[in-house]
Amino acid sequence: MARYRIKPENPSRAREAAVEYTRPVSQPFQAPGVYHVTVTDRGRLVLPAEVRERLKIRDGDRVAVRVEDDGTISVRTRDVAIKRLRGMFKRPAKQGRLPSDELIAERRREARKDDREFREWDARLRKAGK
Repeated sequence: MARYRIKPENPSRAREAAVEYTRPVSQPFQAPGVYHVTVTDRGRLVLPAEVRERLKIRDGDRVAVRVEDDGTISVRTRDVAIKRLRGMFKRPAKQGRLPSDELIAERRREARKDDREFREWDARLRKAGK
């Protein structure tokens, strides 16, 4: 089932025993893109090497783990989290007018109306003064 071995790389760091998992012969077919991981006694999840390579996760990298309301877990690397944050601050693409644009247009309509009323009032005064 599981054999423990000492990781020889990174001799400057404290060494710890890592579980080496072997695949039983009777294990059923695994769907592509689905990975099965085991939780160790300290609550650690070991990501398979293929997942780490695909997400470009190296030893010591920090990742964000998010637990959804329905019980699913998502793992995001730092680069993905930063890209999502940048996308939040982009201007919405033509989803209508901004409130500031509507306010400016309303003020311009009011100014044109005031000008028209003033010209009409001025014309009546000049006509009455003659």
